[in-house]
Amino acid sequence: MKRLLIIVIMGLSLCVKAQEDSSQDKFLKAGDKIHPIEVRDLKNNPYTTPSIGEKVLLIFYPDPDNPKENDEFVEKTKEWKFPLDKFHAYGIVNLKDTPYPNGIIRFMIRMLRKRSKREANALILTDPKGVVQSEWNTGDCNNHISVLVVDNTGEVIFWKAGKITEEETKYVIDELRKRLPEARKLTEEELKAMEL
Repeated sequence: MKRLLIIVIMGLSLCVKAQEDSSQDKFLKAGDKIHPIEVRDLKNNPYTTPSIGEKVLLIFYPDPDNPKENDEFVEKTKEWKFPLDKFHAYGIVNLKDTPYPNGIIRFMIRMLRKRSKREANALILTDPKGVVQSEWNTGDCNNHISVLVVDNTGEVIFWKAGKITEEETKYVIDELRKRLPEARKLTEEELKAMEL
């Protein structure tokens, strides 16, 4: 009887593990396609995510509760100049998972955009209802600076909700450079000129 009970428990644990593995397969991953979705701009007006299926995209999906999680990744990508006719980078702020009032977050974002010439015109959108998570099936993005890289057909090259490693940073930059051969690394003088 004891042996039968052990076999049943092992069988149940394998079933649970199989369900967990198959649910992970359902989340966004490389090779999946994304489509344009409606989020909000910094004045809370409807705004459709741009350039999907037209340009290579680098999309940040930050939770304001953990603003520095991927600072190293951001700094490394800022060292590169990508051709704007084929590349677009923007952010969609995850307002669904933060306890802070949406209006305050939007105000703070507008203030932060003034800290450099490069970011002054950066496109920053907001997602107060978690549309990114539900429509693109990203899984849980709470407390993360998530990063999505998409090619010009809308196919996902890279997706991660969490801390990006040095190897992943190199992979993303290499993949962007492969698809955008005109890209070049900025000089120190050019980087300084971008700051106010």
